Amino acid sequence: MPNYIIVNKPSQLILKVITTSHQPTPDHDHVFHPVSTAVLNKYYKLATKARRAGMLVNVGDLVAVSPSFLESLANSKH
Repeated sequence: MPNYIIVNKPSQLILKVITTSHQPTPDHDHVFHPVSTAVLNKYYKLATKARRAGMLVNVGDLVAVSPSFLESLANSKH
């Protein structure tokens, strides 16, 4: 089943990861990006560090360490 990162649109913070067999429907405040296991591994490393500081991971932080995530974001805009 595919994994999706849930992003809060206004803040661009990654709220959590879900696994579901169907494409989640975005709403006014949330967008869902499908991610590979490699991207998830990078996200979890960032999330571990961020949680120690009481923070969430920003989409920009994940893009900085994962060019494939940047590419998937660009493709989702089409």
